[in-house]
Amino acid sequence: MSQVKYFLGLIFIHLTTASLQMNLHFTTNKVSENEYNDGIGARYNCFQLASNMQYASLTRQISSYCMSESSFQFHIEIDSSLRTFSFPDLEKMNITCEDLYLWSTPIDTIEQYKIYLETKDFSLSTWIFYNCTLPRFGPMCQYELYNYREDHSSLSELIYDYYDERGDLIMNLTCYTHIKCNRGYSAACLDWTEICDGKIDCLDGNADEEHCWQLEFHDCGPNEYMCDIGQCIPYEFVGDDQKVYDCVDRSDEKALDHEDFPVDYHFEPAFGYDDIRCDKTFLSKSCIIFRDYLIAESMFSVKDPTVSDECWSAFKCYLGFPNPENLDELNDIDSECMPQIIKTCPDTLYVPSVPTFFGHIYTAYKKNDTPNDSNYILPYLCSHRSFHFGSLSLVLDGSIDNMTCFKITQFEDKSSNYMPVFLFRYLIPIGDIYRQLTQIEPIINFPLNRCNDSHVYQCQNSSKCISFRRLIDSVHDCPYKDDENIFHHTNPQLFEKIKHKYYDCYSTKKSIPQAAIHNEECDCGFSEHGFCEDEEEFLNFTRRSIFFQMMCDRFQEIHPIMIDGKNMTDETECEQWECNNIYTRCDGIMNCLHGEDEIGCDLSSLFNCSSNEQICVNKDTSKFSCLSNSKMNDGIVDCLGGTDESSICSSVSSEGGFYCMNNDSSICLNVIRLCNNHRDCQDGDDEQFCVGNYGSYSFIYICDYDYSKFTSKIEKFLCSTSKFRRKTTFKQFTIEGFHQSTENEVYKRINTKSHTRITLPNDRRCHRGLDIRVWLNRSSNHYTSTCLCPPSYYGDQCQYQNQRVSLAIRFHALTQSRQIQFAMLVMLIDDTNERMVHSYEQFTYLSIRDCKIKFNLYLLYSTRPKQSNRTYSVQIDIYQKLSLAYRGSFLFPVKFSFLPVHRLAFSIRIPSDNYDDQQQQYVSCSKKCLHGKCLIYLNIKETFCQCEQGWSGQYCHIPSHCTCSTSNSLCIGVSSHNRSICICRENYFGRQCYLRNPICDTSPCVNNGLCIPYDDFMVSSTKQKYFCVCPKGFGGNRCEVIGTQLNFIFEKNIRLSHSIFIHFFNILLYMDSTKVPELSPVRSTALQTVSQITNSVRIYWSKPFHLTFIETLDKTYYLTVLQPIYNHSMTIIRRINSS
Repeated sequence: MSQVKYFLGLIFIHLTTASLQMNLHFTTNKVSENEYNDGIGARYNCFQLASNMQYASLTRQISSYCMSESSFQFHIEIDSSLRTFSFPDLEKMNITCEDLYLWSTPIDTIEQYKIYLETKDFSLSTWIFYNCTLPRFGPMCQYELYNYREDHSSLSELIYDYYDERGDLIMNLTCYTHIKCNRGYSAACLDWTEICDGKIDCLDGNADEEHCWQLEFHDCGPNEYMCDIGQCIPYEFVGDDQKVYDCVDRSDEKALDHEDFPVDYHFEPAFGYDDIRCDKTFLSKSCIIFRDYLIAESMFSVKDPTVSDECWSAFKCYLGFPNPENLDELNDIDSECMPQIIKTCPDTLYVPSVPTFFGHIYTAYKKNDTPNDSNYILPYLCSHRSFHFGSLSLVLDGSIDNMTCFKITQFEDKSSNYMPVFLFRYLIPIGDIYRQLTQIEPIINFPLNRCNDSHVYQCQNSSKCISFRRLIDSVHDCPYKDDENIFHHTNPQLFEKIKHKYYDCYSTKKSIPQAAIHNEECDCGFSEHGFCEDEEEFLNFTRRSIFFQMMCDRFQEIHPIMIDGKNMTDETECEQWECNNIYTRCDGIMNCLHGEDEIGCDLSSLFNCSSNEQICVNKDTSKFSCLSNSKMNDGIVDCLGGTDESSICSSVSSEGGFYCMNNDSSICLNVIRLCNNHRDCQDGDDEQFCVGNYGSYSFIYICDYDYSKFTSKIEKFLCSTSKFRRKTTFKQFTIEGFHQSTENEVYKRINTKSHTRITLPNDRRCHRGLDIRVWLNRSSNHYTSTCLCPPSYYGDQCQYQNQRVSLAIRFHALTQSRQIQFAMLVMLIDDTNERMVHSYEQFTYLSIRDCKIKFNLYLLYSTRPKQSNRTYSVQIDIYQKLSLAYRGSFLFPVKFSFLPVHRLAFSIRIPSDNYDDQQQQYVSCSKKCLHGKCLIYLNIKETFCQCEQGWSGQYCHIPSHCTCSTSNSLCIGVSSHNRSICICRENYFGRQCYLRNPICDTSPCVNNGLCIPYDDFMVSSTKQKYFCVCPKGFGGNRCEVIGTQLNFIFEKNIRLSHSIFIHFFNILLYMDSTKVPELSPVRSTALQTVSQITNSVRIYWSKPFHLTFIETLDKTYYLTVLQPIYNHSMTIIRRINSS
């Protein structure tokens, strides 16, 4: 009886509170303890969930956190304080599977209990259920998350907080270990982004670049966009999401004007951060902040034993390395570094003592060349091998220690070499040398017999050959830079093949590379009016018409037009225009002469000024003060940096936005020059406000994104106001009286009170994984720790980088299929006779709900490393969840097996329900499908065997044991590690489809709406877990909203075709501090038939809207409805006249 009361109390608690659930997947080991090793890619004890829910309106990322080590290694002793129950005990107390699910029971345990209830299998009667109390979870309650708090309402929120609170800078390395590579220094290792990055990182060979030449011959399909690195993605993915990149090199979103990309580790692991490359420095393509610095530290940790420690430290000082004794203190090169070099160093030495470039080129210095001041000198380049290749920028300069040495003669960026920080003393100048070397260095292992291929270009006066995709990309790949100098008059035949890569300048009639647009240089040349059309802030100058909201904003954007003998522009006769309006408010640019449109915006929290004043940093005291609006833009500089004179640094030729006040000529500095311990302004304006504390990372400039935690309020203000502001080419609008009546779908984190938590034992021990405690003996307080790793990593500390396939998929369904639930099965398969399914993901797709969603997911290989003699592919099967009817399959090859990470992007159109029958009648199949049928893939002319239940393999010739529920699922086969692949029927879930989702049992959708559950791992617990498909005329989350009835009656003389388009615009909500929405209004369009008798249209619309436009087939538009506040359940009648 006490047990029944206990469980009744537990059920009551879960019914009355929103409780966090932590249900583990794959808690049953399918690999024995003796067989388990790191080479087996099995993952156990997994959390499965949708990551980064703050972007849930744009993407769905299916992710998991798993142990990559076997749980056999943990010798767990039974905790006698826990209450345990056998399956018969649970049955007697009428405990349901739904109860166990809510109590964070592992999915394997719940499904076994369900099988016991259905079959009364005696072997399962001894299965023990451990009743865990959070924060403990797991089959024996042996696991515990360190950062658990009682107020966490979902696992997504708990993980979000874990990374948000530990988002400090990563100062240790994860490694890619699946190729043999000796970097010459033990602390550094290879990163996956350093494979096929164009340079050899290994000192014992070229294993990291050995096969990469094959990428030069890759081409994209007609509906695909080629990323800068040669990857192909659907055109529809280009520029579609600023948060998630589809190109590994981020080139699909480059037109969105991203600043230097910082990997923000306040977010959990995600496609937008962990699967991309950044061209920050020559040392690494990793986007992890400081990885290049850590590699440099490792390089310089190796020292020639004949060189003294004093000399080595002095050279590190000379190159701007932070002082290890005091990281906050900058080196004084003149007084600290130079005397020690002269005193203690040999006449010549290699710095560092390992190769810097391509695994064989060293950088060397001669003491006599080292100047007596802080001016930087370029090193010699020395090697036992030939690397000159006729370069004009390298001059032979003798030898050092039997190595042939050259001196570099050209240095493109000399402006910052005096700055006493590592970024400017080493990374930038050595990076500049690297870029010049890449021009002359042939592509590694490129077969010279293919230089005559139709899409290969041979550089002039060189044996170097490159792919056409490298031509006209604003990167010099040839020794004489001829790859960027191909025009109609220089090479007409080649120009015709690549002319699509050019942009024709409107004003100067020049042709420039598309890649040169928005590169902060005026490649088109200035027009007669002083405009530069290829730069974003001046792009609109080529237009003869502009958006209404861009007029009279103090920025001229169209060419002058002669009207009545006067040159007229968009800024003519604007005297009566209100400059502080819904388009200009708080956009970071002073559109009003006195800056009224920027008063009370983001920076107002730094210092309090009245509504008639602006924040100013006094140019004499460097303290905050308030400046009267009347003194703004009056031609007199009153504030430090010229922040009160917005036009003073607005010229396109200006370097930045910080004005030097007493220079002989006007100088505007880039923020990168502020507080760098060098007086760039004549009177030192750029240094006088600095607090003098560079924090722990002195190699980053003070306005860097990741340096903000160390800066003062004055520095924050000047960093913000001195940035070179780009005026946007398009602005959104709102409506006067607009009311935010709709909910934003983006995930919002709930603010919570402070709660006690378990202290993490060792910060960042798990790198990008979750740190958890494993209780070995609770009574003796004996425990250890392990890590749950995201798919990109593995190891007991998630210290190794996984080989993986990273997918981005968007589906499109026909109109008749918009309300059909589909099960999408995405598998990674190989070409062996076994046709092994290495890994898979399954999720539900509903077009009416998910039509714009891009699904991101990972597929992993069953072995580490993957087997190089196999060919891998991604197969996508589509089934209807209600009937389990098969719709079709797609196959996409995973090319270039030498790549560690494959980022693949697909746009898939779901076929009609009779498409399969139409296709199969034309199939001529040579495959002998012994226990299955031969089918054809929908995207390629290739056949495959679809096996009957209980059979698998390429020819359906291998018997297999399936554990799927026979009544609730369809068994597709068996994946690696003997896991059955089950397609669950509607409302069922779990790996074997035994569990039923009761969310729709209470009929939450009203007005005959159809309730459809979300996949549980696709939503957070704070969001509605079902979706209602509403009948015509109803809307809302539960179909509770009666739709708006709109009647449009056209004047008789308006001639209409049989149909018209009706566009509905819903203005998105925005933050209070941002008075103008940053996102475009959401547009929905309906095609409606016009009654020829009444010349009218009636439509019911259940979604929120603020504006409606009618578009006729001859492109005539009528504004029909404008409502600042959306009101549903009303009738709107509009009579539309011809005038």
